[in-house]
Amino acid sequence: MLLVEPERQTLPTTRVAWLDRHLERICVLSELTPTQYRNAEDKYRAVGTWLAVPGSALAPFAPVIYPQGSMLLGTTVRPYNSRHEYDLDLVCQLHHCGGQPPLFIYEWVHGRLAENQTYKEMLERLKRCLRLNYAGTFHLDILPACPNDRLGNGAIIVPDRKLECWKDSNPKGFAAWFFAQCIIRDAIAERELKASVEPLPSAVPSEYKYPLQRIVQLMKRHRDIFFMGGRDIARSVILTTLAGEFYQGQRSLALALEGVLDGVHGALEQHPSVPRIENPANRLENFADTWDQEKYDKFRAYIRNFRNTFKRALRPNLAEERKGLESLSEPLGTLFGADRVGEAIKLEAAELNLSRNSGNLGINSAGILSTLTASPKVVRVAPNQFYGH
Repeated sequence: MLLVEPERQTLPTTRVAWLDRHLERICVLSELTPTQYRNAEDKYRAVGTWLAVPGSALAPFAPVIYPQGSMLLGTTVRPYNSRHEYDLDLVCQLHHCGGQPPLFIYEWVHGRLAENQTYKEMLERLKRCLRLNYAGTFHLDILPACPNDRLGNGAIIVPDRKLECWKDSNPKGFAAWFFAQCIIRDAIAERELKASVEPLPSAVPSEYKYPLQRIVQLMKRHRDIFFMGGRDIARSVILTTLAGEFYQGQRSLALALEGVLDGVHGALEQHPSVPRIENPANRLENFADTWDQEKYDKFRAYIRNFRNTFKRALRPNLAEERKGLESLSEPLGTLFGADRVGEAIKLEAAELNLSRNSGNLGINSAGILSTLTASPKVVRVAPNQFYGH
């Protein structure tokens, strides 16, 4: 007779808590360092000032420079390895430019950047944006834009250089939608423009990050591992949109990630051919417009791999479960990099050792190490006293 393991409706609290802590540490270790953040912020402010300075060729169009993407959403991740760069996405929104051909707008912003000798040397034309390559560190992608007066509410139109036409977008509306999803059903007001160069959002302390922000970081980190640094197939905006659509407000990072992966996987299985993935703030914008069937199939494989491997950590079989919590590090290493997971485990060991030596470490009734503040039923563990013996 074939023995079948009975379905478990609940998960052990200790396993979920262990995964929550380590997933959080993986995110912290994967996002931009304070030094990288400050470097990006300095470069961003300098470029914004150059584009918006009074007296320049763009000045009559009242340019407004603001961030979009991961820096605005708080979902940055470091480069996959030392050979790759991180990026910062900016919008250069001109005003009073209605009725102008799209290539005129593109060329106006390009011309202003090229007037700066430093920027001219690192300037690169892309399909919809202009890139400044800061060699060996990161690049700034600057998106020329005009307001979409027909739609309003932050909607813009951006020039497509290859198609020579306008494309719809709404990065500010997208950010407002994303943060509304972060706090689930609590509306937030869109920020008003305060200056021609808006500041980057401050680096938020780890403990104040929303679970949805962390989920996006984890999806981007595994994307970089799975595609070995390539981002074309699994664009960050697609990952962010799908995560926001299927997040259900769980406070546990592990359970929230499982829910998102289950939701995305189920939706993709119902769409064997390339679907539309629309900007929730502007349904005219299709984030999946660069996919063909081959790219879409690879994206589905990435989600399937992510979901199946993460299930091994969250819901191991009986044999894996008997190996203890540390065995969960193997599937996490497959997903996010063994080196990154090893760093997270070392951080936990260091924190536990610090708590023990300060007399704040205990053991609860389930035999799990914990801080004394975590529960009144925790029994103190004595500090190590080696004295050279």
